[in-house]
Amino acid sequence: MIYGVGMLDSALVWDYASALLQDEFIDMVLKVVNGIHISEANIAYDVIKDVGPAGEFITHDHTFKNYQGLSQTKLMSRSTREEWNAAGSPEIVELAYEKSLDIINNYKPEPRSEDTQKELDRIYKEFEDAVKERKARAAAA
Repeated sequence: MIYGVGMLDSALVWDYASALLQDEFIDMVLKVVNGIHISEANIAYDVIKDVGPAGEFITHDHTFKNYQGLSQTKLMSRSTREEWNAAGSPEIVELAYEKSLDIINNYKPEPRSEDTQKELDRIYKEFEDAVKERKARAAAA
């Protein structure tokens, strides 16, 4: 069970950067847990036939078109050490804080649909009515 994303200090503190890092870790765990999905498209018999014995698949168009769906990180670098150093050796924690600030400052959520808002209003009213009823029973007792 995975819970408490972003929580620190026994859930007394919540940290945006920690939540982003944990979200990335959870995505990777879910990729493994969900296993490999087999289909005609990803088995790619035609590519195997095209490449032939002792061939390589890395430069094949099919590989290029499909590798991104396997596991892409948002914060973790999968570059070589040389590439990472050339990019200024960015620390993952700092990247996570930068990304969290970007989300806080720039994220614009999609508005709820009218049906969704009506359902939420109904649920809120149902809850408020239940609370009022409990308070009335408690006062009467």
